[in-house]
Amino acid sequence: MRSKRKNVLAVGAHADDIEIGCGGTVALHVKNGDNVVLLIMTKPSYTRYDGVVLRSETEGVREEQNGAKVLGGKHINLGFETKKVPYSSDSVEVINQVIDENEIDMIYTHWYHDSHQDHARTTRSVISAGRYVKNILMYEPEYPAGRSYTGFHNQYYTDISSTFEKKMEALKQHKSQVDKYGEGFLDAVGARAKHRGYEVQCNYAECFEVLRLLGDL
Repeated sequence: MRSKRKNVLAVGAHADDIEIGCGGTVALHVKNGDNVVLLIMTKPSYTRYDGVVLRSETEGVREEQNGAKVLGGKHINLGFETKKVPYSSDSVEVINQVIDENEIDMIYTHWYHDSHQDHARTTRSVISAGRYVKNILMYEPEYPAGRSYTGFHNQYYTDISSTFEKKMEALKQHKSQVDKYGEGFLDAVGARAKHRGYEVQCNYAECFEVLRLLGDL
């Protein structure tokens, strides 16, 4: 048995990133009684380059809050502009504050080589801010953001069989994104969890690339 509750920080550049990448693992931490903080870097509303609104502020706030409520834990939004997350003292210092105030010893964040600029800068900021944190895992990117010059390394797996439905229920709260990508989006996320589970002989799993890892999760 684990000796104590963990203080977990799950970081996503955008409102649905945590659900996609590590929602089952986050829900598992909550289920195990760990202290969990869900940190979102950007405002949940955003527009396309031509000014078309892809998610309004009203629906974005509602979707983000509903998704966080399903997963559980404390929810924080830092309010950076979508597509303009910085890698600078502005982002590093505020993440550092969250880490210190919540005594974080476990971080989940985006993959370092993610091709989405918000995702990549978020993780650079997390790595700088979390320089003293003993455990940092990077979750698997989802198409199209995962297309990069190097491949993701599936080094660590979490059995999310008991929390897979909660992961998917949380993701479904982001209706604007499901509408944007189509029902195949949910099917793809579910199929990947099933495939990763097959790789380690369980029903569903999420996998991570390790930056640092000390002891058992």
